[in-house]
Amino acid sequence: MDLESTVPVADKGRAREAALAFLGEPPDTDFVRIIRINSPHSVDGLHDLLALHESGRHPDAVVIPKCESADEIRIVADVLGGSQSTIGVVPMVELARAVFVAHLMADAHERVCGLFLGGGDLAADLGAEGSWENLLYARSRIVVAAATTGIAAIDVPYFKADGTGLTHEATASRKLGMTGKAALHPEQLAVINTIFTPSPDAVTRARSTMAAVTSHLAGSPVLDGRVVEPAMVREAERVLAIAAKLPAAPAHPPAVRSRDDGAPQHPAHEGAT
Repeated sequence: MDLESTVPVADKGRAREAALAFLGEPPDTDFVRIIRINSPHSVDGLHDLLALHESGRHPDAVVIPKCESADEIRIVADVLGGSQSTIGVVPMVELARAVFVAHLMADAHERVCGLFLGGGDLAADLGAEGSWENLLYARSRIVVAAATTGIAAIDVPYFKADGTGLTHEATASRKLGMTGKAALHPEQLAVINTIFTPSPDAVTRARSTMAAVTSHLAGSPVLDGRVVEPAMVREAERVLAIAAKLPAAPAHPPAVRSRDDGAPQHPAHEGAT
C-alpha cells in the first residue's frame, strides 16, 4: 500500500484511513502487507507514522521513502515500538546522500529487513537518466550494504510495458546480487518471480553441496571432483533458505478458469516485492 507518490496531496487523509482500515482486517495466509508512508521529514509523513502508532495496526513492514540517515530509521522504529515491535522497516535509497550511508542504514536497527532502491527519484537527484547502467553504482552500494547484515536488496520497478526489457533488467540485477525487484503491475510478477526464485536445478545442487559437507568428517568436502569451498556453502545455504519458504508445487497444475469474456483468470501470485 502506498501513501506517498501515487496519492495526490488532497487525498492523503483518505488514503491513510483506507490503509489503516485494510490493516484492521484479518490477514490472508502468506500474504505480506507492507505500507509506504510519506517521508517522516514531511507533515504528511508524521501524520502517517502517528496514525499507524495510534491505530495499533501491524503491517509486516513500513517503507520509509527518501530516507537520509540511520537516525531517521531509529526514530520510526522507536515510534512503532511496544506491541508494534514486530513491524519491519525498509528504508528507500533514493537520494544521492543516502547512497553513501547505505551501510549505516542497513545496520541502523535490528528491524531493518531490506534496502529499496528508488531509481526515479535518485536519477532526478543525480541529474541522470534512469537507465540500469546509470544507477549501477547505487545498486552496487545497496547490494554490499544489504549483504553485511543479511537483509534484502530490492531493485526499483521496471517502468516500461516491455517484457523483454523487464527480463533483461531483472536478470542483470539478480546477477549483481539484488534479492528482489519491485513490480508496478501484476503482469510483471511471473517474470520477476522466475528470475529471483532458485531453479529446481539450483536447489538440487545446493542440497548436494550441503550433503557433501555434512557427510565429509575429515579434510575438505568434495562434490563432483571439486573441493567445496566456504563460498559455495554460503550460496547453498542461501538457495535452500529461499526454497524452504516456497510452497510445494502441485502434482497437477490448477485449471485456469475463463471469465465470461473469454479472458483467462489467473490465481494471485505474491512472490515479487
